Amino acid sequence: MSPVFVDTSALVAAENVGGGALYRACLDWLDALWRTRTGRTSNQALVEFYDQVTSANTPMPRGDARAAIRRYQAWTPWRTDAATLETAWAVQARHALAFGDCLAVACAQHSGCSHMLSLHLPHGAEFGGVTVLHPLQQTTQALQEGAGVRQ
Repeated sequence: MSPVFVDTSALVAAENVGGGALYRACLDWLDALWRTRTGRTSNQALVEFYDQVTSANTPMPRGDARAAIRRYQAWTPWRTDAATLETAWAVQARHALAFGDCLAVACAQHSGCSHMLSLHLPHGAEFGGVTVLHPLQQTTQALQEGAGVRQ
């Protein structure tokens, strides 16, 4: 399996034990990415993750959120630099996306990912050479077998 970028929304959903099928699908994805060592993310996504899970209606304990972020450091999160910003601005100029989403796409590109796991962008959409995967609409098995993206 080639590297898959995981955005904030999927990281957060994987912590929501009351999330039903979405929770299970995100866990399945993260498990596959850990096993294959193909998970990627960014410092931006981890900062947003920490903010969202520690300020939720039922907040995650800060120590648990910090531990999760420490685990994701094994993925060597992409650090936003000048080139990443330029890429994000180019994505923003071409697509009608919120800047945070453009930055996530840019981080995915710079991390060498052709796929990005996201809950907020449309499944199967391509932005700057990065195809969006929604965990409820794309299994890890199809991607591992090289079947591509199911739309």
